[in-house]
Amino acid sequence: LKGVSLRLFRPVNVEPSDNRQHSVCGKRHILMRILIISQASSWMRGGVPAETAALVQGLAERGHVVALACDAPLRGAEAARHVPISAVGGSEFGHQIEAALAQFRPDFVHVMCMSSRGVLQLEPIIRAHPWALTAHSIPPYENKLLGLHDSDAWHYRLRNLRYLPNSLLWRYVFLRGNIPEVIVHSAFVQSIAVAYGYPAKLVAQIPLFVRFGEPVRDSASGMRNPSAPLLLTVGGLTHTKGQRDVIAALPKVLERFPALSYQMVGEVRDQSYVKSLRALADRLGVGGSISITPGLDNEALEHLRKTADVYIQPSHEEGFCLAYAEAASRIPRLVGTASGAIAEMSADDPGASVVPVRDPGALSQAILSQLDRSLPDGHMADRMRRLADRFSFDDYMSAHENLYRRAAERLPQ
Repeated sequence: LKGVSLRLFRPVNVEPSDNRQHSVCGKRHILMRILIISQASSWMRGGVPAETAALVQGLAERGHVVALACDAPLRGAEAARHVPISAVGGSEFGHQIEAALAQFRPDFVHVMCMSSRGVLQLEPIIRAHPWALTAHSIPPYENKLLGLHDSDAWHYRLRNLRYLPNSLLWRYVFLRGNIPEVIVHSAFVQSIAVAYGYPAKLVAQIPLFVRFGEPVRDSASGMRNPSAPLLLTVGGLTHTKGQRDVIAALPKVLERFPALSYQMVGEVRDQSYVKSLRALADRLGVGGSISITPGLDNEALEHLRKTADVYIQPSHEEGFCLAYAEAASRIPRLVGTASGAIAEMSADDPGASVVPVRDPGALSQAILSQLDRSLPDGHMADRMRRLADRFSFDDYMSAHENLYRRAAERLPQ
């Protein structure tokens, strides 16, 4: 086939369906050959590529043979045989996937990230194989509109209209009934898939894993800057992340804590949104209390997490929200909106408040409540135990393995 070399795959000792087993943590596992296909660029930081790399590594550690079809070799996924693929939509893409299937002979195909058009192109190519699609988000949700930041109502009306063709195409994809299973990481995304016509019984909700650094000492549960609290948000600078709501909440909070500061860290995804943040802050007279940092290296970001008093995730829309989970392991006091899996991460946690989306008044009350709150002894240790139990990497891996195995067993021999 054009453009595809037979040298893409190295010889392996495990046959596709030889049902060989090995032991991991005292359990028996069927060894499988997994082909992962991802449209997400390997050059993108975090997000889907980070999850893909972890999944590849986890599968390899459990003895499975993995191939990864994506645009470029993915850092952290060296355990997989890289299959270079072209842009979705062209005939070359289809030929490359056909060649990968013929050469690698997978037991399961995991479409990790794909547009609706890409799914439609893949369906006839991979239909003879057991496969599943991971939906991290579904249009129009988490898509951006450049402008109209002063009105949430109009912003989202026009955003939804702008992405209506994408939404309708996804409805068509889900209603066709050709996707054997859809994997999601939160009830929010599951509800969208079901609303778009996909059967609820075929949705597998697998919580995204969270890998924590060294635990913060319980003595760190107190206020770190009592006279001048530091508020922190990490997330892309775009309307759906909701940073404007925190700025709108600041005047009330500053009445109690006039020396307070709010730092926003994240990639600039919409320059017009950044301008609107600064303009709103100036109108409200809080410009001197905010700072916007488009990007920080890991060391600087870790320092901020260790010094912040309250972490705020004001997102309007989230598929999961890994940034909130990462902050939860370092910052005792959290405020988040009811989006993604934030409510599940915050359950039974006295140091976490969850408020409705797009509600600056509720945000200001929650921030003040957390700043005034005394946290119990052992608070951070208790939180880490809860999160480690609810969002463990082992559970994430086992859920994927079980799904792969069940799907492969259902396929007629």
